[in-house]
Amino acid sequence: MPEPNERNPYQPPRHDAVPAAVAQMSRFERGILFGALLYMAVYVPYAMLQLWRISGTATAPPPHLLPAHFLGMALNLAALIVTIRDLYLRPFAEANAKLTWAILILTTGGIGWLIYVFKHALKPRRAA
Repeated sequence: MPEPNERNPYQPPRHDAVPAAVAQMSRFERGILFGALLYMAVYVPYAMLQLWRISGTATAPPPHLLPAHFLGMALNLAALIVTIRDLYLRPFAEANAKLTWAILILTTGGIGWLIYVFKHALKPRRAA
């Protein structure tokens, strides 16, 4: 039988067990999120404009789009990982709130991710 002070490693940490350093996102994590947001705000309209320009012809898109596209993919994957980590560490009052947010983040094509980032991720983690 487990000791009374022993914690289940498969349960998320309680707020009082979370160190102060993890009580909010680090500057690096916030930088990843803001970098992904900046990428989407600048690159996506530019790429759409370039693709619209070539839509009437048989030419290929400009070759300079490909490296920026892969850089943006890597940045958005890192932002997704940071967001899921924040979701795991953040306490919620409702029992199924984490599962609901995870489903919204992963299935809505970025809209759920944007809502979660501005509603929860940029704010400090508090007790449920």
